[in-house]
Parts: sequence; C-alpha cells; structure tokens
Amino acid sequence: MKRSIRLAVLGLAGAGVLALASLAIAAYTSPKLQVTYAGTTSVITASAAPGDDATAVASIYVPSGTTMTTSQAPGTPVGSVRAQVNAAALGGALLPLEGPIVVAPPGAIPAAQQLPCTQGATPITSWLLQLQAAGQTINLPAYLLPTTGAETALGPAKIRICIAAPVVSPANTFGAKFLSAALTLNGVFSPVTQGAWIAFWTPWAADNTAPNQAGTVASPAAVAAGAVTVTAKKLGAGAVVAGKVTQGGLARPGTAVVIWGAKGKNALKKLGTTKTSTAGTFSFRARNANFFQARVAAGTIAAPPLCTAITAQLQGIPCVNPTANGFVARSTIVRKK
Repeated sequence: MKRSIRLAVLGLAGAGVLALASLAIAAYTSPKLQVTYAGTTSVITASAAPGDDATAVASIYVPSGTTMTTSQAPGTPVGSVRAQVNAAALGGALLPLEGPIVVAPPGAIPAAQQLPCTQGATPITSWLLQLQAAGQTINLPAYLLPTTGAETALGPAKIRICIAAPVVSPANTFGAKFLSAALTLNGVFSPVTQGAWIAFWTPWAADNTAPNQAGTVASPAAVAAGAVTVTAKKLGAGAVVAGKVTQGGLARPGTAVVIWGAKGKNALKKLGTTKTSTAGTFSFRARNANFFQARVAAGTIAAPPLCTAITAQLQGIPCVNPTANGFVARSTIVRKK
C-alpha cells in the first residue's frame, strides 16, 4: 500500500467540506470500505454498524491510474449489488436487497433528485442500483462524477450515492437505514497495481432531519498486489521450506501459507499450512519431497498505516477503519538445496 497519499482538497457534494478539528463529531465511526479486483471486475464493499447514525452521502474516490470504461449504452447491465438495511417499515427488521446495476436511461433520474446530490456537476455516467425486496424495486441512483482542480489528487473520478433519511416516506419506501452494500462492477474500472480508494461519509443527524456535516469521516481501502517467495533447504529426506509474504512491498503478517511439494516437479500435492510472522516470514518442515511451492489466498485486513499516512491531509476529518485488499499468489516451484 502507498505510504504517502497527497490530498490537497476534499470534495463532498451534498454535505460540504469543513475543517472539522474544532467541531463536535457525532457517533459515526463504523463506516468501512473494502475493494478487491478479479480481472476487470471490481468489488466495492461498504458497511456501517446498526448503532451508528444513518448514512446520508457517500463519495468513493477511484484511485489514480485507473482506466474507466463508461461507454455502455443506457439500460446496459454493468454489474450487480447486494445490500442489507434496517427497515423502519418492518419494525426495524433486517432486509436484504439485491439486483442489477444498469446504466440509467435518459430521464430515468429526475433532476430534482440528481441536482442536490451532484450539486450541478455533470456525471460521466449514472447508474441505477435496482434493489429488489418484498416484491418491490427501489431504483437508487449512483453517479460517477469527474474530479476537478486540486481534488484530482484523490483520483480521476468519484462514485457518489445519496441516501434518503431512514424514515418511511415517498423517498424511502421501507424507511431503510443502510448497513452494507457490495457493488460488483464488470468492465468499468481497470485494476491498479498499487493505490487507494478513499470514501468520505456524511451521516444524517440523530433526528434524521438534515445531514450532519460535522460527523463526516473518511475510510480508505488500499489496493496492492501481493507476492510470496520460497526457498527450500535440504534436511534429511525432506526440507525446511521458508519464505515471505508481502503486499505492496510491505510484510503481510498473519497470512496463511499453503505448502505444496512432491518428489517430482509435476506431481505437487498439499503438504500442510503455516502462517506468517509479524515480519511476513514463514517456515515449514516438509518430509519426503524435493520440489516445493508456496500458495497464498489472503483476505482483506485492517491497514492502520494507511490512516497514519493521510491524517495530516484530511483537514481534521477523522480517518477510520482503513483496509488493504486480499489477493491470491503463488511462488515459483523450487528444488531443495
């Protein structure tokens, strides 16, 4: 992950940008962003705790170096969404929603709904998250907006979603309060080798009458390639297999490593599992094998250094719940020496 991310300006339409160091912050500390890639598929997962105030606005910045494909025709599906909300209309019950993400046809989003969220900016493209539950479909708009001026230091664009107050109303049929959403977008964003998605979240005030600008928080999600290296030192009929797991050039602690081996190079089988140390290193004693390979399927983890790197640039906006993406990696096949 990057050790330094320069943020010259923070833009958050619909909620404004404030120097918040001297302002009271609401109890809104759980928003978290996680991002993973699988080829040209991007999975953007956001979540918040039920006990926090409801989310009003989310702006998720796309990392620099991302190539965006936004030429899909209106009505074209570009992915899918799975979400979970608290539904006031159902006595606060958890309500799962899911459905396709489609390019919004002209006129599908009323100007009266779009302009307050985009603050007049012209979207690169607009999507409808067609969330379906209890026999109803909720078309929630999401806008891909270009960044401008110094804001471009955050990336070339941002995804903005504005969520109605969690009370039953024509704008919010179920009185839904956002808890989690996973957006899977296909062929829209190219993966980057190393960078960070950065989300800015503004909650509704506790009484749900207006967005609480002073409660804004940031949550970054680092994306970086992972790697595993391995060596094998002869020990009797077996070997001591050792190596290191890294991500973005930094040690990846606490990661499960599966050791494969065999007497012949083309007959590898699973020998066992070990875990990396705080330094990202591992060691495994293998028996009756000559050739070895290490394989890793790492999950998303907390990444405190990311918040530390960007704190000075956030103008007093708290940085919470930083993450680093999961990855899959294999070492080369080595022969014991």
